[in-house]
Formats: sequence, C-alpha cells, structure tokens
Amino acid sequence: MTSSSNDSNSSSKTINLLNNGEFTSRDVSSTTVGELRNELEIPTNANVNVGGTIRQNDFALTDGAYVAYTSNDKVGGVVRIKIRLVK
Repeated sequence: MTSSSNDSNSSSKTINLLNNGEFTSRDVSSTTVGELRNELEIPTNANVNVGGTIRQNDFALTDGAYVAYTSNDKVGGVVRIKIRLVK
C-alpha cells in the first residue's frame, strides 16, 4: 500500500496573522517565533505576540495560533490620555 501524503506539507502550519486590523489565515513552515521572524521578515526589534502574550524566539508555534507583531520604531499616530481631576 502506498501513501498519498506529501511529506513537504507535513511541517506546514496555518496561523492567524493580524493584518490591517483583522486576523487572516496564513500557511507558514516556521515552527518557532524566531523562524517566523525570518520567514515573514519581521524586524528583530518588533514584539511578536502569540495568543496575546509577547513571546521569545524559541517559543513553539502551534497550528491555529493567533499571531501579531508590532515594531518599536513606529512614529506618528494619535495618543489619547484620559485625565481625572481630583478636588
């Protein structure tokens, strides 16, 4: 009996990557955050969040993980500050 599975796809994962404010499915071959940085060309100074928590490069990715990254060199935007005056 021969197997019809393709070994080249056995290590691929589908992650949910935050892109323009919404999560989209993306197939990746990375198994760790560090490999994902290389695969997606994520800057080394960016924070990578998996499941809402900042993760280090050795963190293992799982199929279906929710991933977002933010670069620390962003400029511009609007800052809103809520001030409460105490009498």
